[in-house]
Amino acid sequence: MKQLFPCGHRGRGKLCHRCAEEERVKSSAAAQQEAERAQKLAQKRAWEASFAEDPIDLRRLPDRELVLKVREVLEAIARGEDYTRFHGKRLGLDRRLISVPIGQRYRLLLRDDGGALRPLSCLTHEEYNTSLRPGLGS
Repeated sequence: MKQLFPCGHRGRGKLCHRCAEEERVKSSAAAQQEAERAQKLAQKRAWEASFAEDPIDLRRLPDRELVLKVREVLEAIARGEDYTRFHGKRLGLDRRLISVPIGQRYRLLLRDDGGALRPLSCLTHEEYNTSLRPGLGS
């Protein structure tokens, strides 16, 4: 004999199987969302931890691709590749400073310390143009 469950559904048995199935689907979806959230949080923490290995601070760069490009250039230069491969140029005001363009808006600034290139900073093109006056990098 059919009965009326507290949820408003009718059926046989001790519990409403329709509501039980809906609850099971909801809980599995919630568990999946929680797992995705935990995975994203772990990826974010790993990304933030990767900045500790950089020779210069790259946290203020706006997007991931730009950070990866700067890291790629820094790694290649550390391996001994020539900075001119990346269209880098020595500055006229201080020949020890080298500017490597990173995209259209950013410049990687390096210092030549007797053959060893030491990264100084990654600047926007505007910061690069206004900050490179005589006396910088002394």
